[in-house]
Amino acid sequence: MDLFNPESGLVIWMLVVFLLLLFILGKFAYPYITKAISEREDYINNAVKVADEAHAKLEKIEEERKAILAKATEEQNQAIKTVKEMQARLEAEAEGKAREKADKIIAEARASIEAERQQALKDVRNEVARLSVNIAEKVLRKDLENDQAQMDLVNRLIEEDQVLNN
Repeated sequence: MDLFNPESGLVIWMLVVFLLLLFILGKFAYPYITKAISEREDYINNAVKVADEAHAKLEKIEEERKAILAKATEEQNQAIKTVKEMQARLEAEAEGKAREKADKIIAEARASIEAERQQALKDVRNEVARLSVNIAEKVLRKDLENDQAQMDLVNRLIEEDQVLNN
């Protein structure tokens, strides 16, 4: 059991070596270790700071994206509204032009019908005049024997004229 009961000389030498090692480590190693730990701490703090700044920038970019998206949506809605207004205006304009054209066609048709009616009346008048001339010619050519025969002929012609006028 010498392991658990060391000699006093061994304990002193172990203590001297431990103190010497502690002094050497304290003089040469601990400043580098503390410096490395401090640098590591600064690096971590800077990384956290940069991450926070990046996070803030991302939030700002997200807000800008939302604003741009809202603006684009508003512009799109405005463009759609403008297009619908333009479409309605064009439809109304086309309808007005179509109505004007239809009215013009109707007016031309009425004028054409009226001209044809006038021409038909003129033709009928010409035909009546021709018939009248023919009748008068026949009356004059016919040798009427007496006054009674002339009166019968005149009455018959009047009756025929009344039948034609009705």
